[in-house]
Amino acid sequence: MLREKASYYYGTLGKNCAEGILLAANDVYGLNLTEKEIQLFAGFGGGMGCGSTCGSLAGAIGVLSKLYDSREDFRDLCGAFVSAFEKKLGCGSIDCAPLAAKYKTEETRCVTAVELTAEALEEYINKLEGKTEAAADKEGCTLRPEDIKRVKALGFLHHKGTNRFNGRVLTRNGRITAEENQAITEAAKLYGDGYMMMTTRLTVEVSGIEYENIDAFRAHLAQVGLETGGTGSKVRPVVSCKGTTCQYGLYDTYALSEKIHEKFFKGYQNVSLPHKFKIAAGGCPNNCVKPNLNDLGIIGARVPNYDESKCRGCKVCQIEAACPIHAAKVIDGKLRIDPSLCNNCGRCITKCPFHCADEGTTGWKIYIGGRWGKKVAHGQMLQKIFTDEQEVMDTVEKAILLFRSEGVPGERFADTINRIGFEKAQEMILGDDLLKRKNEILGLNVVGGATC
Repeated sequence: MLREKASYYYGTLGKNCAEGILLAANDVYGLNLTEKEIQLFAGFGGGMGCGSTCGSLAGAIGVLSKLYDSREDFRDLCGAFVSAFEKKLGCGSIDCAPLAAKYKTEETRCVTAVELTAEALEEYINKLEGKTEAAADKEGCTLRPEDIKRVKALGFLHHKGTNRFNGRVLTRNGRITAEENQAITEAAKLYGDGYMMMTTRLTVEVSGIEYENIDAFRAHLAQVGLETGGTGSKVRPVVSCKGTTCQYGLYDTYALSEKIHEKFFKGYQNVSLPHKFKIAAGGCPNNCVKPNLNDLGIIGARVPNYDESKCRGCKVCQIEAACPIHAAKVIDGKLRIDPSLCNNCGRCITKCPFHCADEGTTGWKIYIGGRWGKKVAHGQMLQKIFTDEQEVMDTVEKAILLFRSEGVPGERFADTINRIGFEKAQEMILGDDLLKRKNEILGLNVVGGATC
């Protein structure tokens, strides 16, 4: 960890080599160094400006002074580290000039030398503290269960057997700005192990965050408006495909999913559900984000308005040729579109040169009760094409209210629907009673059963 932090301060923030080591150690070992104390080492960069003793080494000795200056063997301790430094950097010298000749490049300066110094210092301190890598592994987790539970609610998932966590950084439908990405990168280097992963819900997870660094990690992200979370028996972060810009997208998926994110992920943040509730917004029937495998999925639809009177039964029908699932066929001199096969992708619209399908009804299909994992359930489509965005938002809310009022703690929405029956669930969701009972339902005491 010390190596990654030193590299960040030196290579990314442009601190000098001595400052880079001090700032990194300040984070890792909690030295409580003030800005003025760190400034005392500003002149050690570049071998005190003349190629003399390496600034990284000077910074490392400063760290050892802060940690061990009261020990009787302190001078011997420093001398032993100098030998360890020489061995690690393999140059036969502690001076800046020969080290720079070996490690310095125009692009990265002496970042490799700084990283190796940090590595040597961490190994040396571990040895002094009796913390070899094997010993550190044996230490295991020293946290209380209530500590682990508390930070889990903030979006930090425990690394079994350690004091480290993965922190989930929330996104809006998987999109982040360049500024936000930079802040996450900085936080991963400063407070994690330098790695970031995308989850299947399109949040960003930073791994290797020590328990004591969680607050600092969150504060760093808050500078650009980012939050952590996305766990528990609640509405989870909304997933969206790139239908807004995709050639097949039938509506603005980013805009709708952001509205859902604001109203139901953020607006329902303190509303407990029987289990987690996942929402996905897909731009077309290609189903790239698997809307029908979510608790609630929205899929863009464009239903062709076919005028049979304009069909001339062409030998080569352009609509038939355009249909990717062969729902459109010319039979007995007339085009037939099989509604049981048509998935409302809209690819056939405007393809007929005689204008028999120039227009289509654009809207949304909504699926409920999907799920993947140990058990897989394919969501069932509500028997309606929704053409009003507000109606879509209301339907999402009614599905959440249905789950809260009818669900049993620990069961997924798919199980709730199977238990009460799809027909009843559909009737309730398409009706008005759930919204009329909203305050009553939100007042219920619901215990959730999600474990992650």
